[in-house]
Amino acid sequence: MSLSVVSYGAVAKLGESNGFSGEIALNAAYASKTSNLSNTDDEFRTYTGEAQENSSALVLPLGNVQYTWGSRSNHQVFLGTSRADVAVGTLALETGYRYQFQDGTKWSLAILPTILEGEVWRDPYLENQARSTTDEKGTAYRMQIDNIAGSLFSLDLAYGKRELDSEQSGLGEGLSAEEMAKLDRNADVFYGKFKMMLPVNKGVLLFPALIYTQQDANGSAMKSNTYGAEISSFVSAGNHQFAFTVTYLNRQYDGANPVFDNVTREDDEWKAFLAYEYPGIFYADNLSLVAFGGVNNSSSNTAFYDEKDWITSVGLNWEF
Repeated sequence: MSLSVVSYGAVAKLGESNGFSGEIALNAAYASKTSNLSNTDDEFRTYTGEAQENSSALVLPLGNVQYTWGSRSNHQVFLGTSRADVAVGTLALETGYRYQFQDGTKWSLAILPTILEGEVWRDPYLENQARSTTDEKGTAYRMQIDNIAGSLFSLDLAYGKRELDSEQSGLGEGLSAEEMAKLDRNADVFYGKFKMMLPVNKGVLLFPALIYTQQDANGSAMKSNTYGAEISSFVSAGNHQFAFTVTYLNRQYDGANPVFDNVTREDDEWKAFLAYEYPGIFYADNLSLVAFGGVNNSSSNTAFYDEKDWITSVGLNWEF
């Protein structure tokens, strides 16, 4: 995706001109994830107490398309993965509407249909027996306000509802119905991010941010509040463009977990993500070499919840 520092600088129109525009990127990637919860392939059905690691190569298509209209090019509908999200390591499909006010404020409302979709274990704690999967469903809704009142401040808010087709956490551990209720993962999820832009010089921008997430789960042991901080930097050096993001999150849960000696869970999570772009490859102005890599490490006071993952990718991006 394009990492052009210019797009994060002075307030600009939503599009260069009215009509369709966008970009398509095709990436060859390799990813690895160590998790007792997220790896749901057949080979991980039986949990034996050992960390479960899954690595794979994949083709990763990314991109977006938007249609801009209005006398000031101030209306826009969009679909895809936004360049701003990809630059900081968020790979989420979204579709929505964006409007730019005369003072430079950009307001958007979007739906993210896949970010809460997936497959999870019905009873993830079952040990030395085959676990079965169930579908996790949910749609997230997002509102962003950038350059608030023409300022350097922005706000990103989201809400989603997570629903499992079959929640059986704790069933195989001989827990009572009351104890199993504490493990219910069905939840309303609220997310907020407040950031500001700090121009260092013509080629360097910094974006410090504060993050808060509330997972209002049905089960008290699954309810959590997450507090975090993030800093992103966008650097342009000649024809080389970089985006680097570091994030820290502290996740605190409300209730004791009956599976793990009634310990109340707490996690610390670190993330780092680096994206790179070299535009004009093969002497084509609208073709770029793109690459990115990221690592994520989450450590918990309950070892079962420890997770690590990383991804690396290289590809081509075509802008139209």
